[in-house]
Amino acid sequence: MKLTASLAQVYPRLGDIEYNVKRHIEISREVKGKSQLLVFPELSLTGFNLMDLTVDIAQKKDSILLNPLLEVSKDVDIILGLVELGEDRNLYDSAFYYSDSSLKYVQRKLFLTANQRGVGYFAGGDRIDVIDTRFGKLGIVIGEDLLNPMGIIPLVKKGAEILVVVSNSVSTGYSSGKVGIPKSALKWRNLLSLYAQLCSIYVVYVNRVGFEDGLNFFGGSCVIDPYGEFVVDCPYFEESIIHIKLDLEPHGKPSHFFDFYRLYRLMMENTYED
Repeated sequence: MKLTASLAQVYPRLGDIEYNVKRHIEISREVKGKSQLLVFPELSLTGFNLMDLTVDIAQKKDSILLNPLLEVSKDVDIILGLVELGEDRNLYDSAFYYSDSSLKYVQRKLFLTANQRGVGYFAGGDRIDVIDTRFGKLGIVIGEDLLNPMGIIPLVKKGAEILVVVSNSVSTGYSSGKVGIPKSALKWRNLLSLYAQLCSIYVVYVNRVGFEDGLNFFGGSCVIDPYGEFVVDCPYFEESIIHIKLDLEPHGKPSHFFDFYRLYRLMMENTYED
């Protein structure tokens, strides 16, 4: 199966959901006819460091503010991020998957950042699943969920053919060997390449850019092939939209990855006494 994907490395306006929706629609129209899948970063509709705005900015799945996104998703599948107000009245850092003028799937972030836990607004999700799309099975991973293999293994076991990783990752430190590339970006690149190889699938990574209260988001969105090679890169620290064609034919069995799953099960099934 062939897929043309577009990576939208954007600079959201903090707390301005109406502007951000309009920007998403503009980009969706720009890629119409060029792309089958358009991916935005984590919290792309709301911004990251919301603090006291978090409750006011949260949207239900059927929010009228999001209706224009349903319309443009008839031409291109869209993954975007926002603060979701759940049916249980909890707030979630969520990724919505729109396709054919409907909301097909909601992935909630499983493992919250220290910042998100500290403010006490967010709840962690309790489910991760693959999405059956017209171009194959897809899994969405949000931010720090990538750091926990237990959030990835279910997707691989259920046959995901592509991992989409969205984040709000900030710049910290600089590597002496990689001019202009933050150390935090190198950490993400190493992780993404590792998962691509272990799972034998493509990994699409989309990170935001811009500043919020002293936080500098580095961008560096990219696509990694099943052999761990970076096949396309967005620039650091500036908005960018890039398109890439992917061949999602099987690239071998991800046999090594399931050793992690077996080890985890053995650890959980055994108890240890002091």
